[in-house]
Amino acid sequence: MTGAVETLVRETIELTGAQQPALLEDDAPVLSDDALSVSDVSFYLVGLIGGKDVGKSALVNALAGRNITATSSYGPGTESVIAYAHQSQLKALQALLEREVPGQYRIVTHELASFRRQVLLDLPDIDSHFAAHLQVTRTMLRHMLFPVWLASIEKYADRHLQQMLARVAAGNSPGNFVFCLNKVDQLSGVRVQGSGFGEADGPAAELRDDYAGRVQRTLDLDSPPRVYLISAISPQGFDLPALRALLSREKSPEAVRQSQDMATRRQEHSLMGWLDHQQLPQKARRLHEIQEDAEELAAQRIGQPLLDQVIPRLLDDPEARAALAEEVLTERVARWPVVRLVHTLLSPLFVLLRGATARNAAPLQSPEGMVAIVLRESNCSVSELVQTTFAQLRQSQPSLADLYTHNKLWEQMPADLAASALRRNLGATLERQRDAARTELNRGAGWGAPVRWLLTIGAVLWFPFIQPLLHAALGRPTIAGWTWNLAAELVVEVLGANYLLRSAGFLVLYFVALWLALRWNTQRKVARIFKGWRTASSADASLNLATRTLQWIDDLTLPIRAARDRMASLAARAEELRKAVGEAA
Repeated sequence: MTGAVETLVRETIELTGAQQPALLEDDAPVLSDDALSVSDVSFYLVGLIGGKDVGKSALVNALAGRNITATSSYGPGTESVIAYAHQSQLKALQALLEREVPGQYRIVTHELASFRRQVLLDLPDIDSHFAAHLQVTRTMLRHMLFPVWLASIEKYADRHLQQMLARVAAGNSPGNFVFCLNKVDQLSGVRVQGSGFGEADGPAAELRDDYAGRVQRTLDLDSPPRVYLISAISPQGFDLPALRALLSREKSPEAVRQSQDMATRRQEHSLMGWLDHQQLPQKARRLHEIQEDAEELAAQRIGQPLLDQVIPRLLDDPEARAALAEEVLTERVARWPVVRLVHTLLSPLFVLLRGATARNAAPLQSPEGMVAIVLRESNCSVSELVQTTFAQLRQSQPSLADLYTHNKLWEQMPADLAASALRRNLGATLERQRDAARTELNRGAGWGAPVRWLLTIGAVLWFPFIQPLLHAALGRPTIAGWTWNLAAELVVEVLGANYLLRSAGFLVLYFVALWLALRWNTQRKVARIFKGWRTASSADASLNLATRTLQWIDDLTLPIRAARDRMASLAARAEELRKAVGEAA
């Protein structure tokens, strides 16, 4: 579960730019994954945490019943880790310390069976002026499941202790902590004898309650924790016997695993608290509002001029339709014998006529070139529209700048790139339109071949030759009426110059009429196809200029939409994890 929460936290940091929680810092004094692993509970660490001169070393000696570390009230204090462990744990403990604090530890072994799995640590002061000493303590806190927080009557309100306590508690359960108040014997009127929680009165009880209240507020506990009143130099006085009995009882593997589970849940709750502080649902709603404002302004400032001025001119441009029809007609007449010759001869005349009145030359413009011409003639600068629109958005929504760090559309170059993308999109759409028109108009070319040959080659054979021969034959009632002279006269007449000229003139008019019919049919079909692409509700969106323009406008606001969707997803996942963490608790 912690891995899922941590992943969610890191994604939130990446999206929002929030500061990383202290729990995830590399040197954070919180339990590491190794310390929380339930696979290895062969030994566990109990360490004394406190400031300088609170009596840590003296307490270690009192708990161990022997002098294992030197005590002092001056100098740098404890400088390295002093470990008191069972002989059987020497090898594993040495491997851990050598890996984490190489050369900065000393191990004192014993043969006490009741202390076999428990390792007692004396650590450097948390308020040491030496950074290396403090780093040793922070490092070992990452492996210490059961810290003993030791304060003295002089320093129990020290801010270093409170700060370190709060940071450690973010990754470990307070149920694994032990709190001690040392040097109680220095209070006036306090008897050295007398022990047991709740029996102390007077100044000692007041200090104990004050210290417990401070811990309760620091850790946000429901009730004050137990605080052991001790005097390290009086092992049999106050609460030290009870503390020694508590720490000398070896915890079972099940108890250690339970403590590890408590620490894991504490980390999860700490990370969930950080996620709650990020207010992901509110940020998702705010991004939704920004998205709506951006889409509305983009539609008004960018979409409306394009859809009202540019797209209709691209669709209704007569020169474009005529040029496309000319190109398609060329492909169609290529399959018509004789007619293609007429097309080759007469097309230049139409080119000249169109060139005299149209802005473009007869050859079909390239798609992007045509878009550029229409944009220029419409006095519509796409780059300027994009730049001014997003400059206004950035002014009204300053957080927009964080979403467009790599594509600042309010600047000249990104706006120019966006305008180029629109020209490419519209040009590609025009190219697809041309391909679709060619495919549509050339459909059925195979099965129409007999008709084309009948209307062309058949006409050439019929009118000059077959028709006159049949006419003459039908004029003779019988075959007997035929003579070689009559046949020769008919052949001479059919092949005569006058007749051939009349036939040729007729055929020219026929094929010109046929070519004009093909031209008219092609232009009518092209116009019908263009009409089908006029509205945004056409079946094929890839052939619709209006739809492609709207998609391009959507792409301009894509960073906002993507951030909103991702923020909403993070908020939903956080809610699911919150429920899962609550159920697990």
